[in-house]
Amino acid sequence: MSDFRAYPRLNEFERLQISDGLAINAERWQHAHNYHRQRQNFQYQALYEPGIIYGLGVAIVPDQPDGRLLQIQPGVAIDIEGNPIIVKQPEEFRIASEPSTGQTLCVHLAVSHVDPDTLRRAAGTKTVAETFRLVEKVQLDPRDVELCRIQLQGGVTQLQAPDDVFYPSLNQLDFRGRCYPIPYPQFQVQVGQVTSDRATDQATTQGLTALLRSLTGLYPALRGIPTIQTVAATALGQESLLNCQVLYLPYTVLLTLSNPALQRLKTYLAQGGVVLVVADFTEVNLLELLDMGRELRLGLLEAERDRELFEQTGSQLKAEITANQSAMTQRLTDLEQSLAPIALKLGRSLAAPGTLPEDHPLRCQPFVFSQLPCRLGHPISVKTWDGLVLVVGDISRTWGGESALELPREMLRSAQEWGVNLLHFAAQRQQWMQSMQPLPALDSATDSLQRRVQPM
Repeated sequence: MSDFRAYPRLNEFERLQISDGLAINAERWQHAHNYHRQRQNFQYQALYEPGIIYGLGVAIVPDQPDGRLLQIQPGVAIDIEGNPIIVKQPEEFRIASEPSTGQTLCVHLAVSHVDPDTLRRAAGTKTVAETFRLVEKVQLDPRDVELCRIQLQGGVTQLQAPDDVFYPSLNQLDFRGRCYPIPYPQFQVQVGQVTSDRATDQATTQGLTALLRSLTGLYPALRGIPTIQTVAATALGQESLLNCQVLYLPYTVLLTLSNPALQRLKTYLAQGGVVLVVADFTEVNLLELLDMGRELRLGLLEAERDRELFEQTGSQLKAEITANQSAMTQRLTDLEQSLAPIALKLGRSLAAPGTLPEDHPLRCQPFVFSQLPCRLGHPISVKTWDGLVLVVGDISRTWGGESALELPREMLRSAQEWGVNLLHFAAQRQQWMQSMQPLPALDSATDSLQRRVQPM
């Protein structure tokens, strides 16, 4: 799927005003037909992605001297402007590109719509067919519909069908770039990550990438740009963060940021971005308390099954559980207090509790959570102050990567679904906040609006 989207133009439709006695000439007849064609294309362009509806397979024609002749099979596609492309009989096409020996070159075989009004035609022709053009390109145009791609190897001419269609090799047909018409997503989200040469940076990137990859199956109405936008903590004061809706920022890195970097984050928050501050349990000395609390609760549960044992140890266990909970609450309070002066520099006050109500988007949109997902066997803690979100428990390590392969499927899916809530919250927040910004002068308002609605 392409990251490019051609939004319909902000032009009114003009219908032919019909009245008795209206003389119909070629110009007016053409205007009436163009109106209906534009309306049809507008609907498709507004709601659906381009792609292949069916057919349009690509096969290698056997027994050819140079092994470069392909057969494009009949089928139907629709391009990014809503134009139907119909190939009603097999067509042959010869791949002409050939890289230098020792080099490789990726070429795309694509089909595009051809408007017959742009072609020469014989005088007196009463009907004309909309047609298509087969093209071989290194860089596709947005109006092209890709049929296949081939990674050509210099010095080798013979093309082949792949042994494994999901993992084609050099000079083999690659169908992995083929797209199919589906509804456009409601939002598109880009994720950023602040790095600081920590040992966990790569694992975090893998987790964020796995979360974005899960969107296709879990929530297609939200599309994630697969590349994580990374920025070094030392360069944060100079970098632009406007291309991402949510920025992953480790707690320990936030404590070291300079004033220019904090001012950059303040601007980012004001423009609709979400700053995700993440502290793992070990970083704030919570893991030992959490493990102890779990053992105490299990001990109390076991004691409640034996009346005599409960009478002997029940009161002590309850007191220890209360003390354990108080210690964890104090650790979290200390964590918030350490962030309070930084939050003020970001234009946020931590005086409000920051707890998530039941109807907060992070709890219920699109997936509903009564208990937040777990990290290392313990539920994460989440607090939010507008666009500043604090997560205790590095759930990015649960979204994907090697460590996630050892987790039960239910735990992995729960973590990913909450991650979808986070991405949805960030994308929706930025879109709504930007929609409340006034447009510039009237002469440039249309261009500004078009730029605003483009995927970011």
